[in-house]
Amino acid sequence: MRASKTFSLLLQLITMTCHTETNPSAEPVRRQSASRRYLLRVLLLILAPVLFFSLLEAGLRLGGFGFPTRFFLGPDAQGFFSTNERFGWRFFPPPIARAPHPCVLKAKPDRGIRIFILGESAAMGVPDPAFSFGRILEVMLRDRYPDKHIEVVNAAITAINSHVVREIARDCAELEPDLFVVYMGNNEVIGPYGPGTVFQRWTPSLPMIRASIRLRSTRVGQLMGNLIGRFQRGAGAPKRWQGLRMFRKNHVAAEDPRLQAVYERFGHNLDDICSTALKAGAGVVLSTVAVNLRDFPPLASQHRPGLTPVQLTEWQAAYAAGNALQEADRWDEAIRRYEEAARIDDRHAELQFRMGVCLMEAGRTEEARHRFELARDLDALRFRADSRINGIIRDAAAAKAANGVRLADPERTLAEDRTGRERIPGEEVFYEHVHLNFEGNYRLARTLLDPVCAALSDRGSAPATHDITSRASCQQQLVLTPWDEYQMAAKMVLLTSEEPFTAQMSYDVRQAAARKQRDDLRRRASTPQAREMAWKAYETALKHSSDDWNLYAHFAQLAMDWGRPFKAAEYLQYVIYTLPREPSLRRTLGDAFSALGRTDEALVQYRKALELSPHDLDTKVAIGATLWRGQHVDAAITQFRQILDVDPDHEMAHNNLGSALVSQGQLDEAIRHYRRAIELKPDYPEAHQNLGTAFLQMGRAEEAIEQFRTAIEIKPDYTEVYNKLGVLLAGRGHTSEAIACYATALELEPDNAIMHNNLAGLLFPAGRRDESVAHFQKAVDLQSNYLEARLNLAKALIGTGRPEDAVPHLRKALQLQPGNELALQQLKAIEQSAPQP
Repeated sequence: MRASKTFSLLLQLITMTCHTETNPSAEPVRRQSASRRYLLRVLLLILAPVLFFSLLEAGLRLGGFGFPTRFFLGPDAQGFFSTNERFGWRFFPPPIARAPHPCVLKAKPDRGIRIFILGESAAMGVPDPAFSFGRILEVMLRDRYPDKHIEVVNAAITAINSHVVREIARDCAELEPDLFVVYMGNNEVIGPYGPGTVFQRWTPSLPMIRASIRLRSTRVGQLMGNLIGRFQRGAGAPKRWQGLRMFRKNHVAAEDPRLQAVYERFGHNLDDICSTALKAGAGVVLSTVAVNLRDFPPLASQHRPGLTPVQLTEWQAAYAAGNALQEADRWDEAIRRYEEAARIDDRHAELQFRMGVCLMEAGRTEEARHRFELARDLDALRFRADSRINGIIRDAAAAKAANGVRLADPERTLAEDRTGRERIPGEEVFYEHVHLNFEGNYRLARTLLDPVCAALSDRGSAPATHDITSRASCQQQLVLTPWDEYQMAAKMVLLTSEEPFTAQMSYDVRQAAARKQRDDLRRRASTPQAREMAWKAYETALKHSSDDWNLYAHFAQLAMDWGRPFKAAEYLQYVIYTLPREPSLRRTLGDAFSALGRTDEALVQYRKALELSPHDLDTKVAIGATLWRGQHVDAAITQFRQILDVDPDHEMAHNNLGSALVSQGQLDEAIRHYRRAIELKPDYPEAHQNLGTAFLQMGRAEEAIEQFRTAIEIKPDYTEVYNKLGVLLAGRGHTSEAIACYATALELEPDNAIMHNNLAGLLFPAGRRDESVAHFQKAVDLQSNYLEARLNLAKALIGTGRPEDAVPHLRKALQLQPGNELALQQLKAIEQSAPQP
């Protein structure tokens, strides 16, 4: 359409320009004709490229090249809008682009209130958006406005910054918003176009950034980007998303002159977001960004520029002395030595953090807060919103207060405990540096509630009540079970098990505490009572919130984890009906079908996922694994090798290729791939388990034991490995440790008949005969045709002086296997020893 209009305009101009008088004696006419010919040349020079690119754009679109760039796609035939899985391709290389949390928007009802949450991963709700502050805020608002249809839309994305949020706001402004809540600022340096990013190799000016973003919204711009990308292949760009470790070398010091541009651009983008919202008739709540100050040491520290070697030596001496005094809990003396170091160089982030710790322990809280804030601002890996960012947010809200822009200040409110007493925010509300646990998300939602209600009142929506929904009620309505808490804790332990976290001060202590918390949650979530309660909680919630796809997706994952893939597939198929373009759901459904042995159906889902997200190597790995399980070993090996051709450092592909090679008897090569997977990702429990199994097949039992122990240290709920380790330990005479393995495994999987049988077999010779009989009995109760357990139970009953109780089990064994010699011998022995009448 645009190309045809441009072409028509050009023809019209040419026609007008070429029209001249025919009187040859009229000199003015000739001069006018020459001027028109000159103008024609100029117009052709200007309009020809416009026409060319317009026609090229139209041709590319008609040919199906490129991808849509709006945040929401639609409306579809039913009038629905859905999030665009490929939105991030406009700002990131497609293999590492982050996707929005899936959402479908229907027409807003007459009494509807629609609120958009804008921001990054903390706003999105990492590690689980189902329990984000936006979801909690939605519960609170529904309780305050019972006569309204409340809709809080999660429009945040991991790894983005204000340049991207500005574009999301513009797209969302067309979808009848009532309010925007903006919670952003952590990624201004490392996000797209920032000086610490990995997404491009240069830092452009703001006009160039916006021109680039606009160009990438066209198919011509996407074509140009693809051509440039081809020349940059192999230049060190990440092949897939690798979390914060991608940025570990991108230090940006507090003195870096590029930061001034970052702050200015953030302010401009924030102003544009507010203007966009206000023009759309929506309110705005700007929120400061809370970060972990007390329990998150800096990730990278740098000395001030110009420090001489002598000064550095003096600084190191004072700093080391302060460390020693701090370790001895001599806080005041440590502070004095740290102050001595600070007089030489006060720009070292870890020095400021250590001073904060000592001041806090000495009861000097306000001074400690100042030092912790300095440590954050000086951290050279800038993953947290600093004081300048929050200052810009406060200034923007104040400047636009007359227009109805409201401020929420969780940086201050999260620095209070539940009684209102001041404290420095830390692990009570954060998992690590910026991502909030449920308590933190609840308190952030509580902070937002009043300014949100005030902004809605400005637009004529007064709340029916001013009651505050309790944390327990929010937890119940969102169905936060111990299983969900464990899942989130496990994700965060994995996230912090890699660089740059591993180089932090006191990393081992914090990580050990995080693992302990995860393991405690696992034990609490794994009891039969907790499982039953979780299952019932989801069933009850779905009766009242049958349109909440998050509940179905979580229930499906719970079913998968508890060995009920058929139920998982049932729920996932319902979710996919609602969200047909969400590749992660397709992949999970593929996993469920694969677990059920329905290989062809699994492959269909994986391939549909790849159509939606063609650069997803993890889905390609899942295809290879399914081919392998379906006995298509050669095809699986080919698939894994192709993945490694694209990304030689894909640890999952190395691990799965190892397993496929083992099935072909190629143990040496398999071990090389397992070792490479572990080298790439040391905390990879499946690779350790597989390497241990390969060692076991080669008769290298001690090495196998070492790998199995490592696997369960990383993944304490790895039931399969406990069983393997128990067998190995028992065979080598380590009875007590083997018993402990089986006992732990049965905590995780109490209905595993084989493990009950194996544990019972160790307990009997250890003198714990009653316990042994109980476990044998449990094994046959769980699996009535379990011949080995029947015979073992009969033998144990005879050994405890209860031969008459053994008889029914021996007869059942003979029903299962007529002519079983052991059963016949035992029955004969019992009959012979029975007293004669």
